[in-house]
Amino acid sequence: MTSWWKKSIFIALIVAIAIPTSLAHKRRSRRWDDSNSDDAEQYLRDLCSETDRSDACFNIVKSELHRFNHIIGDINDKIIDLALEKSKEFRDQLKQWHKDSNDERLKKKYRSCSSNYNDINRDLQELQRNLDSDDDRKTSDLIKDIEHELDECKREFGRGSFDPGHVEDRNNELGIYFDLVRVAIDRLEDFYKETNHQ
Repeated sequence: MTSWWKKSIFIALIVAIAIPTSLAHKRRSRRWDDSNSDDAEQYLRDLCSETDRSDACFNIVKSELHRFNHIIGDINDKIIDLALEKSKEFRDQLKQWHKDSNDERLKKKYRSCSSNYNDINRDLQELQRNLDSDDDRKTSDLIKDIEHELDECKREFGRGSFDPGHVEDRNNELGIYFDLVRVAIDRLEDFYKETNHQ
């Protein structure tokens, strides 16, 4: 076989391998372009409608619309950003209350909840790093861990407990952000499943 034929076969093999890979990447990346500038608010409304507290969810998101552009993938990323920002703010507040309080029982509760929110923040950061991952099991485990940590803090400040910082209310508010993250991740996973079957 001549050198020219060997080169031709080699080039043909490269093209045969590269084209399907390129098409698969294009399908996987399509979500970044699947919207226009009028869709961001409606997309957020749709996500909120799938949460347990849809009205409260959109009231929160509505005041933050300036954060979101028209790209669906970026919106999902910003949703996690927003939840992480609010969670960090509350974690810092819990630390400050722990430092300032003279009530040993409250200090213990603040410390426990602060630890819960440290874990929540770590999980949110991990979710964000794996936003484009196909590892559904890992994503599901992270979501479950966020819900577990939130429930742990809620148990510290249940109804009727001494709660001068209104931790119960803050937990409920942050639960809306975390619920929105869960729905956004679920929507993204559904999108990947649809594109993989095309």
